[in-house]
Amino acid sequence: MALKEARLASVPELSNTQPLEGTLQPERENLILVYGGSFNPPHRGHINALLSGLRPEIAAIAIIILPTEDFHLRNKIANSHPDFFLQQSRRANIMDAIPSIPKGKVWVWTSTWYPFKPFMEALVRLTEADGFKTVFVNLIGPDKVNPRDPLMLKPYKLARVLVTNKSRHIATEFLPNGKPAMWNGFGEWTCCMTSYEDDNTGAGPEEIVLWSCKGLDDSIPGKIGYYLQYARPRSTGINSTNIRRALTERHFDETSLNHLSTEALLDLLEPFLQEN
Repeated sequence: MALKEARLASVPELSNTQPLEGTLQPERENLILVYGGSFNPPHRGHINALLSGLRPEIAAIAIIILPTEDFHLRNKIANSHPDFFLQQSRRANIMDAIPSIPKGKVWVWTSTWYPFKPFMEALVRLTEADGFKTVFVNLIGPDKVNPRDPLMLKPYKLARVLVTNKSRHIATEFLPNGKPAMWNGFGEWTCCMTSYEDDNTGAGPEEIVLWSCKGLDDSIPGKIGYYLQYARPRSTGINSTNIRRALTERHFDETSLNHLSTEALLDLLEPFLQEN
């Protein structure tokens, strides 16, 4: 229904919409994470950050991957190996085909940015009519945090944001006492939950802490920040810029990439998608 209200799909297209396993709960907020990014190309850092959003501490019912539109991506990489360019539809197809991303929990948005806002508004309204509260939350890495205005993110400024350092740790975002540094317009961080998990490195259980802080004003109702802090983040140093450089040196460009199938692109990117 929300897709139809946003005029995104015909009846035949709606019949092929990917079903999700998440079940709405009437007694609590139902979080849907929005994971936006260029993904040109995607790599294991993206996957690690994405999967961290499915941890039980967050209790999200689903994640929507929102690839950057082609126009914005071309501007972003204009001075950084622009010949390696995957169209939005190709990036969406790759993310949808990555085996480690659970299809029952993660949905890839294949349309442009513009209809996403009316889609969110329609979904919130329709679920509320059935007695459920649905909340959309931006999921980002620490490199996207702007402490002066942490909610200002593309394409839409949502009332909540979840930061995960699963793939990258920025020490300056934490105080000497171990808490995340305060954000403008938000109160003190408080620890919501601490858990431990074996990360299969042989170093013993890893501590994972979920922090939260609430907004101090009513400029955006219900604004909340979350920080999912891993004691041993997977800071591999991998990034899309270096991958584009490496593949451009192997003579891959927009034309040659467009001739490859999704399966062939996955094979090409496999070294960058798998853990070392």
